[in-house]
Amino acid sequence: MRQQRNMTLEQLSSASHLTKSFVSKVERGLTVPSISTAMKLADSFGITVSQLLGEDHDSDAVCVVHKNERQAFMRPGSASGYNYELVAGAKRFKRMEPYIMRPPLRFDDERLFSHVGEEFMFVLSGRIEVTLPGRRVVLSRGDALYFDSHLPHRTRSVGRKYAEVLVVIIAT
Repeated sequence: MRQQRNMTLEQLSSASHLTKSFVSKVERGLTVPSISTAMKLADSFGITVSQLLGEDHDSDAVCVVHKNERQAFMRPGSASGYNYELVAGAKRFKRMEPYIMRPPLRFDDERLFSHVGEEFMFVLSGRIEVTLPGRRVVLSRGDALYFDSHLPHRTRSVGRKYAEVLVVIIAT
C-alpha cells in the first residue's frame, strides 16, 4: 500500500510515528504489528485496520463492470447537464476515477470547474469542445487531452448529438 501511494519509508514512518526500521520489518513480514501499531499504520493511509490487513483484498483487486451494470448520474440543476456513467465504481482503494461522460450540448452559464489532480479525456464518439484558461480545444473521435485539473475547465458536445468521452481523473 505504501508503494501504491508513492510513499517512502521515511514518509510512512513520520506519518505513523513508527521507526523506519520497524515499518520496513513489518513490510517484509519479519515482525507482526500489534493492534495499536496496525491502527497507526492504517490511520496513516486513511483506511481501517481491516482494510490494511487485507479484508476482501483479493476480491477487490479486480473490478469488472459490464455495460448494463454501470451506475449513471447527472450533474443536478439542468436538463442540459453533464451525464456520467461510472465504469469502475465498485473498485475500492483506487487512485483513478474512470467514467464515461456525455457533455451537454450547450452551457447554461459561464461556470468553469476545477479540482485536484490530473484529467485524461479520450473521445469515443462525436466531437467536444473543452474550454481551458485562454484557449478552447476541439476534439473528435480518437483524439485525447491530458491536463492538470486544477485549471478551470468545462466541456460541451459539439453538433446535434451528445459525444461520449472516456474520462480518467487521478487525484494527486
